[in-house]
Amino acid sequence: MGILPALLLGATQGVTEFWPISSSAHLALLIHLFGWGEPDLSFLVALHLGTWVAVVWHYRRRLWGIILAWMGEVTGKRKGGEDARLGWLLILATVPGAVIGAVFAESSEMMEGMPLLMAAALALFGLVLWCADARGGEALTWREAGWRQAMAVGVAQAMAVMPGVSRSGASISAARAAGMERREAADFSFLLSVPIIGAAAVYEGAKLLREGIPAGAAWPMLCGALAAATTGYLAIRLLLSRLSSGTFRPYAVYRLLLAVALFAVFALL
Repeated sequence: MGILPALLLGATQGVTEFWPISSSAHLALLIHLFGWGEPDLSFLVALHLGTWVAVVWHYRRRLWGIILAWMGEVTGKRKGGEDARLGWLLILATVPGAVIGAVFAESSEMMEGMPLLMAAALALFGLVLWCADARGGEALTWREAGWRQAMAVGVAQAMAVMPGVSRSGASISAARAAGMERREAADFSFLLSVPIIGAAAVYEGAKLLREGIPAGAAWPMLCGALAAATTGYLAIRLLLSRLSSGTFRPYAVYRLLLAVALFAVFALL
């Protein structure tokens, strides 16, 4: 893969990983339109690492506070308070995604070769996001929410093994449907991506160690990772900034339009 495709795919991954619009659908569309072929595993690992760095850097202080509070509570040194409680909720919400992702990892890779199904998932979960955001309340934060809301978000996120669903889209939709404030829903989704994306990078990285890095892949990997990290960080900041007065409806509308475009590209052309 050349440097320019690596930069474009990396930038696309960074934005679409955190906006609820499906990274897999966008990457599939770009690859199909430009005829680049399926990316090497090494490149996918680099993209996941880049997005992981983006979200960790953005939430670095909050994550550190959660880790310290949770460890203090586990070791009995002190009461962890709200940060420790949030840490337990994140762990609880991670379990469904880890279990379902491990079971259906291979089948989800097979589904990436089914673009019409991907487009259908893109449209369906766009409608889900629209309805959940419109009907969701604005009363709950994660200080009041409990294990039921965390499990609902975790189960919804696990559905993102199907290309076209969107990890952030599914988790945000579940949080909004449970009555979470928009900013709280996005924050929890992004914090939850730290263990999930990290686990994906480790899983793919282990396979990469067995297969080896292809010759000439180092520069595309580096460029893709840097592009994903930069655009991912900016995407998080932009989405959170507009939620002070905006809704998730524009993302839902965009998903529906993209689904139509995918149907046209893969079915009609």
